[in-house]
Order: sequence, then C-alpha cells, then structure tokens
Amino acid sequence: MVEPVPYVFERLQRNYGDFPGVALENVAVADRDGRLPFYHLREADGEERAQLPGWYDGIGSFSRDTVVSHIRHIPDIESRLVVTDVPCLTFDSLCEKHGLGALDLLLIDTEGYESEILENLDLNRRSPRLLVFEHYHLSQEARDACRSRLLAAGYELLEEGFDTWCLGPRATASVRALWRQLSPGVPAVSATDEAK
Repeated sequence: MVEPVPYVFERLQRNYGDFPGVALENVAVADRDGRLPFYHLREADGEERAQLPGWYDGIGSFSRDTVVSHIRHIPDIESRLVVTDVPCLTFDSLCEKHGLGALDLLLIDTEGYESEILENLDLNRRSPRLLVFEHYHLSQEARDACRSRLLAAGYELLEEGFDTWCLGPRATASVRALWRQLSPGVPAVSATDEAK
C-alpha cells in the first residue's frame, strides 16, 4: 500500500501496519525514482473535518490544478493547499523492492496521474489479473490511450462511475465467464463531463 501524504500515511500505519503480508510505503509512484513536489491538503482537525467531504484526505497529486479543481466541493481549497517534497519510486522499483512479479490486483487512484503509471507499467511482466484505475481526472485523450493499451494487452474493460475495471488475460475461464455477465451499476463519469 502506497501513500505519499505523511499524515495520511500515519493513519495507514495505525490501521494496517500489523497485518501480515501487508507492506506500507510512504512514497509516491512516479516516472522516476527520487523526490518530487506533491500537492495535497493540510490535515483538518475533528470539528473542521466534519464539515468537509469524506474524501478530503484522498486529494493529492503531482498536479496543483487537479487538486484545486475540487473547489466546488471545498470553496477554501487554496488556503488548505500544501506542497510537500516526497520520495518517489517508479512502479517497477516499488515491485522490485518488495519482490513482486505478476500481480493479482492493482488499484491505481492517483488523481490524474493514472495514465503515466499505466504507460510505464510492463503489462507482460506484471500482468495484473484485475487492474482498477480511476479515470475521473483523465482527459478524454489520456483515457482513450489507457483503454487502447489495455485492450491491446488482452484486457477486458468495464467503466463504472469514476473507475475503469480491467480483467487481465491471466484470469481463469470461470472468472471471465462471470465478468462477462457484469454491467455497470452507474454510468461512467469524468471531471470533464461534470464541468459541462
């Protein structure tokens, strides 16, 4: 589990730090190893927190504009904005550090950075059975490029709400048969759609 925001990472440690088989990393996944500026919102106290959306702590990105785009839900977002220089690993570096090869599940929710992670993901080497990525903050062009790349690699895709669910070619025939019976519970939506 990866979380770059220090105060959110502390909460992750409290909640999952003692679980066997769970490794926690206080880093961001990026296109290179090193350190990069990361935009997020300052920690809110209990009383203040009750007035904010439940997903408040989940807003963080390499893009300042993506974070600030939540202004319609958090009118004072500019005064809450923090930039922190965070350690970064590429997805391959993260997997190598933890001895991971092929993956069963990969969940990517990076507030608009999903396409960069997917672009740098070696789908032959890692080949997640199920890959879920948030498409909400992606441009239509980036969303189409992600879809094309995954379809070309043998994935079957289902868009629902903010996310795209992708069943990989390593899925068993029985899972694939069940998958093909699924339909979205809610239509796919993006920030671009909501801005119209």
